[in-house]
Amino acid sequence: MRLTVVGSSGSVPGPDSACSCYLVEQDGFRLLLDLGTGAVGPLQRYVAPADVGAVVVTHAHGDHWADLVELGYLRTLPDVGPLPPLPVHGPANLRTVVRENPTVYAPTDLAPGERRVGPFDLRFAATEHIEHSHAVRVDDALCYTGDTAPCAALDELAAGCEVLLAEASGVLGPLRGGHLTAADAGRLAARSGARLLVLTHLRPWQDHAELLAEAAHHAGCPRRARSPWINPGDRPSPAIGSPRDG
Repeated sequence: MRLTVVGSSGSVPGPDSACSCYLVEQDGFRLLLDLGTGAVGPLQRYVAPADVGAVVVTHAHGDHWADLVELGYLRTLPDVGPLPPLPVHGPANLRTVVRENPTVYAPTDLAPGERRVGPFDLRFAATEHIEHSHAVRVDDALCYTGDTAPCAALDELAAGCEVLLAEASGVLGPLRGGHLTAADAGRLAARSGARLLVLTHLRPWQDHAELLAEAAHHAGCPRRARSPWINPGDRPSPAIGSPRDG
């Protein structure tokens, strides 16, 4: 399995990163976890639009799905298609632009439970963000939190994963807004026993080095610039190893 961080910015694209998009590849199959604002541009460095096998959208905020529109357009160009509709596993409240274009998209509603997508066994858990938000587990290797406040369902889903792809943009207090803080991400990594924590959904105005230090402190593990688990592209997301790495 290969993970590429295509974009990891939260809320809006930043000067160095598009919004959330994570490419997972195995046995020639390409799965996207989210496809947020601005992500379809850098995505083309790693995969042709025609070769995307499926997309998982964790919730209906635009910074997690908006570039489905651009990907759909690229897949309908005369020199690319015709292609079968793109499988999109997403929230029940995903916009009609996806749901009302059956020649471009084949949407399936997310729900807690398991499903097979390409070579992957996916498991979903409902999380605490907006209505119809989900986190996703990919085989035993990877757990992606999406956007969520800490919750028991996320703890259960993440337990025993190898790589934890966790948002870290939340702030304490009444403005928390259903998000994990960097400290929450670090504590979740420690509880789950993950070998690698990759921080995501980092807003452009936040101090990313400070968030990484906070997560590392609460996870009890060293910071690392790069990891063999991920293809970081031009600008890697902050990542830290866990105590299981020594």
